[in-house]
Amino acid sequence: MSNTLTISLNNTKNKVLKVLLIFNKFSDFRSEIYEGFLAQINEKAEVDLYIHQMNNQSSVHFGEVIKEKLATYDYFAIMLHATHINEDVLKTINSIPKEKLLILDKRNEFIRGEYACVYQDFEKDIYEVLSNAKVLIAKYAALNFVIQEKYLYSVAISEGVSRFAEENKLVYTIYTEVSEAIIRKNELYLILSESFLAEILKICDAHHWKIGKDVGILSYHETPIKQVLSGGITVVTTDHFQLGKTAAELILNGKKEHIRNPVLFIQRNSL
Repeated sequence: MSNTLTISLNNTKNKVLKVLLIFNKFSDFRSEIYEGFLAQINEKAEVDLYIHQMNNQSSVHFGEVIKEKLATYDYFAIMLHATHINEDVLKTINSIPKEKLLILDKRNEFIRGEYACVYQDFEKDIYEVLSNAKVLIAKYAALNFVIQEKYLYSVAISEGVSRFAEENKLVYTIYTEVSEAIIRKNELYLILSESFLAEILKICDAHHWKIGKDVGILSYHETPIKQVLSGGITVVTTDHFQLGKTAAELILNGKKEHIRNPVLFIQRNSL
């Protein structure tokens, strides 16, 4: 059985459009996308939210659901945030008429034709953020990037980090796990994973190192806890609310543009 959730928002008396918004799961930042989308739609469409795990086990069911709903909806706004998008899912997405398709968060080279898209450019985003924060970064002896290999966007971010470090002649290292041996005083750590962030903070606490003075931390994705954790964690994050708003604007205006979503640098005490 597929793990799915559908929420119907019958928020219009005279609906103009009917939109199916598809996420592979729900989370804090997806909630922001969702809220931004609804804020911009502003009762100009009926929006249904559909949660579906786009993995190998559920891809057949996903295809059946889309086929069944093709005639019902004017737009399918799909967030491709799975670690791996298999061929069956791509085949299903390519079966959607392109005038009805909007892709959220990530572009995919295997989706054919002209369609609407709001996306992050992970390599360019991190390169620009690091470049703008160069003065803050310069006070540390080295830049360390701690990634989780299973995430596809880790590769793109790694390329942006490497480009920045090499252009600025910085010592940098890319790690795929956290251990006490890699955490060093007077160095900066760019972290993608929440669990890795927690591990690094515990190690620093055990050494009585002050975050933002002895060890620098820059974390990916804003969450409410990072506003208060260790006096405030500096983050680089896409503007998720704006991503949702832009997606809704493309639908309301009937455009097939690809729009890069803005990236935010929120400086706090950890850098």
